[in-house]
Amino acid sequence: MEYPDNQVLELIRDNSEEAKEYLYEKYKYIVDIIVNKYKSSAYYLSMDMNELKQEALLGFSDALVSYDPDKDASLPTFISLCVERKIHNYIRKEETIKAKMLREAYSLDYTYGEDGSTLKEVIPDNGNTPEEDIEAKETVEHLKEKINDVLSDNEREVYKLLINEFSYDDIASILEITPKQVYNYVNRIRSKIKDIL
Repeated sequence: MEYPDNQVLELIRDNSEEAKEYLYEKYKYIVDIIVNKYKSSAYYLSMDMNELKQEALLGFSDALVSYDPDKDASLPTFISLCVERKIHNYIRKEETIKAKMLREAYSLDYTYGEDGSTLKEVIPDNGNTPEEDIEAKETVEHLKEKINDVLSDNEREVYKLLINEFSYDDIASILEITPKQVYNYVNRIRSKIKDIL
């Protein structure tokens, strides 16, 4: 028997493990899609896939607790974004640990060569001033707001998943629509963004 998500979420807020299990069974395919998406990153960083799946489940649990039906995302989209964010942060942390190990192996302050140059002096930065970096960030935020304003609710759901690098097939599975519908939404989104630019 199918129950409305909002009723089940109310039971979860009352600490019902059965309700949590019900929604997990209903939406576990989303966790599987996202975990599979990060398999190569996990392999590259020598991460245990069970740890990655645990992070995904934590993101899933966070989504169930913090979901607000009055916001502009459906529960499957919100779960996708929370799981994606949780895994992404976990991988970034692992990359940071790996980078730290590499930095310690190749010190930026160590003197290389006969001229006494350090690696820090040899490697160029991006050339931007802090003011230019802030201005660029503000421009991006303004553009994101304009895009959000022109998209319909369905287009916004597709767009959120698309910019988080989900494939058309994954978006179709998550939103329970056909890949053709995803393709049509993406064309409308592109057209609207082109008008803004």
